[in-house]
Amino acid sequence: MNSYMAMETKVNTAELDKLSFRKSPAFKIWVGLLIFSLIEVILIFLLEPLLRTNFPPLNPDTGPEDYYWTLNTRDALIMVITWTFYGAHQASVWILIYWAHMNYRNKTLDDKKILKYVGSMAGIMISFTLLHLLQTHVWYDGLAQDVPILTSQGSVIVMLSILLVMQNPKRGLFFGKKEKKLMRPEVAKTFMTSHQIIFSWALVYTFWFHPMDSSPALLSGFFFMGLLFIQMTLAYTRIHLNKWWVLIVESYVTLHATIVAIAQWLDFNGDPPMWPMFLLGFLAMLVFTYIHGLGLRNWVRWFILATYVLLLVFIYLPLPFGFGRELTYLLRLEFLWIPIILYLIAFIAAALAHIYLIIKNKRIN
Repeated sequence: MNSYMAMETKVNTAELDKLSFRKSPAFKIWVGLLIFSLIEVILIFLLEPLLRTNFPPLNPDTGPEDYYWTLNTRDALIMVITWTFYGAHQASVWILIYWAHMNYRNKTLDDKKILKYVGSMAGIMISFTLLHLLQTHVWYDGLAQDVPILTSQGSVIVMLSILLVMQNPKRGLFFGKKEKKLMRPEVAKTFMTSHQIIFSWALVYTFWFHPMDSSPALLSGFFFMGLLFIQMTLAYTRIHLNKWWVLIVESYVTLHATIVAIAQWLDFNGDPPMWPMFLLGFLAMLVFTYIHGLGLRNWVRWFILATYVLLLVFIYLPLPFGFGRELTYLLRLEFLWIPIILYLIAFIAAALAHIYLIIKNKRIN
């Protein structure tokens, strides 16, 4: 995701956005990986009949803490194989990140040597994606058979929250206003130097948590994982820092979470539908925080805010004038639940980093 780097690269951030996206040496790799991510999702969809032929019906959904896409019985050998594949993927990513940290200090963005990292990480992404697709069709189960769904969801939430801390010195935390104490630049820098390790764990773990099945929720999720893997692959390049590309990657969670909620509502007769909470909640993050690092004019930001308010009103207006969602959910401020969670975890993460810096400075002095 967006950061200034996980190492001390030489970059003039004032001129960063003026640089041509296409002039980056990694541009062709970026395009290629986007195409691969689309092909991946198409393959998962087209191969779905084989899964339905080779595996029995899955467990019925029993609630929000249940995970539907697991086999009815746990097979120890299958899970050993799955955990081994996950471990190999995770270790490969961490080893390459460590190698980059040791070899790319004080390099400029897009240095030719940096393409060794980009090419190697792209190879890891493609290889383990294909391996996971094969693993799903041979054994099906992902890590979800052994661990609760909250671990997968939680890892992504923590990643998004840490990103809020990292980006605070650049775009602010709320309507462009910067938090200058707990999330001061020194705290943000602490996460910048370590975020590759944390984020790569969240991504690889979530990737292997799910089997590559073809429900709309999983298809949307694996495309999201593709975007995040591409962002991880493009570290040390100007594409990694491009504000518009970062906005797409960071805000795609809005579409994904809404699709997941709608799919659960339709497939499992969820009542009431929870997609308005996810749609409005993540869109709130876009309006409150994400767009304020783009350098938009004030009238554009006010227009985006007004559009969001109109959408919110439409969802809670009674039929036939609106969607007709019960006003009790509005009174519960459900549209703020996701922002509150993300901001709260961001402050907790910043507080921990703040304590770490205090202890570190005392030891030095």
